[in-house]
Amino acid sequence: MILIAAAMFLLPFAGASECRPVPKTDARWEALDRQYATIEIGTFKKDPKLLFSVYSSDFEAHQFNGEVWKFNQSAAYSMAGMDQVKENISLSNTILSLSACGPRILVATVLQQWSRKQMSHGKERLYQTTTVQDETWVRSDGRWLRKRVDNERPGAWLIDLKRIDPFKPFDPDAPDYDPHKTKSR
Repeated sequence: MILIAAAMFLLPFAGASECRPVPKTDARWEALDRQYATIEIGTFKKDPKLLFSVYSSDFEAHQFNGEVWKFNQSAAYSMAGMDQVKENISLSNTILSLSACGPRILVATVLQQWSRKQMSHGKERLYQTTTVQDETWVRSDGRWLRKRVDNERPGAWLIDLKRIDPFKPFDPDAPDYDPHKTKSR
């Protein structure tokens, strides 16, 4: 019984080793780009219905610390974040690569860049974050739905133009984060 349950869970990802790059001329690039536009518009309008309209009901977000958030936990976090954001300045999701893992599964490597004014530590602050992440999309009822976000690789994260460590809680009194010790060379 456990083997059957495990097989059912892994079935959507069963062809992962058989994934093939999708040429940029393929219409699926544009189809996913439209879904990312929906995410961006939903974020700017602070419209959770629009934002989550591209998510599958079994969505998972794999966090930096190894935790896996299901749809409800991820949606609650996003909603709380929307309340903290006072102004969205820019948001982009650029597809860097796209692979097909069977006819109904796409895996996109995406560069997400987001600038916003957000409340933090009792003050409105300028947040600028950049992350590369892998996203699995599934074809359901004629459209692509975001099923999984994982393998997040943060780039430079800035708060009030000061670089921070994305793996630690924000401390406004901490020195600039310098991961390669470039300032001391």
